[in-house]
Amino acid sequence: PALILNPHLTPSSRSTTSTEMFKVASLSDPMFAAAVASKLYPASMLPTLCEAYFRTRNEMEFPRGAVVGFFSQIVTIIISIPMIEITKRTEGVTSILEVDWLHFIEAFMFWFSIHVQCMSFRQSVKAMKKNALLPKSTLEYSPMAIKVLLLYCVAFFVGIGHFIANPSVELFGGLGNQKQLLPGQVSFLTWVFHWSMIVDFIEMLRYMCRWGDADCTDNCQWKLFARLHVPACVINVVVVMNHLHRDRLVALKVLHPMLVFVSSVATLLGSYAILKRNGWSMFADEKTVKRKRRLSSIFIPAKRDHIKMKDFDMIYTLKSIAVGSALAFISTHFAT
Repeated sequence: PALILNPHLTPSSRSTTSTEMFKVASLSDPMFAAAVASKLYPASMLPTLCEAYFRTRNEMEFPRGAVVGFFSQIVTIIISIPMIEITKRTEGVTSILEVDWLHFIEAFMFWFSIHVQCMSFRQSVKAMKKNALLPKSTLEYSPMAIKVLLLYCVAFFVGIGHFIANPSVELFGGLGNQKQLLPGQVSFLTWVFHWSMIVDFIEMLRYMCRWGDADCTDNCQWKLFARLHVPACVINVVVVMNHLHRDRLVALKVLHPMLVFVSSVATLLGSYAILKRNGWSMFADEKTVKRKRRLSSIFIPAKRDHIKMKDFDMIYTLKSIAVGSALAFISTHFAT
């Protein structure tokens, strides 16, 4: 594996032995971890972008708000990469965990991306089950897109304001922290949105399974799609373990990019399975193709009770943050 990831590690006839080569490929070697990350993170973007394309197809039957949330997740990743690299060069740090205010903004943006997807599925399923009018965010991109753009503006001004004021001071004066943060230690507020993101992710998978029920989209492949998110669930566990150990376990740094790549491929296959079940074909003529079932019932007007489902459920949002706060309080005490 070391030779594939870094050809310059080829042993010479005199100095490098086979035992040394295995040491280079060890999970405890930071150089090996960096090599894995540099190859697998970019490689995972291709299946992610392909899945983003699939999610915009009508046959995918994806709630429009969830599509917006997925795209905002991709944008957050794209924005985070240069921010992390610039911070490492200017601040002289090796990890974003050492710059807590930047880590908080990243966690907050990721949380909202997942929260938007969770809320879109949750409200859409509830509307279908109650035979109510579908939320506007199920059928249109604009409601959730506006909320995401507002969030980006808030995150930008909070980050710029803190950087101009005093970047060496903890964000919001270290609100909720029990003591002075050690290098690489995660603050209370950052933990809140890490845990809330996990809560929303689990809730999203629960409603994603129900989205395939007979009284919703009537597509059993949605349950498969939800199960294929298991590697993504493991990613959340790895991130939490890494944060609890202040980014010092090199094996987790190797495991994370591997899981990201596996997760991106798995969910791509799941989304393709949904499309094929609904008769989608990339090269078929839309006018002549014979679909296995009628095109996306959620986009066809139906006789429904005039009960309007909201795009956002603020009570659930507050509950999610409350659970995240409780888990964050525990995490700040167990962090090593």
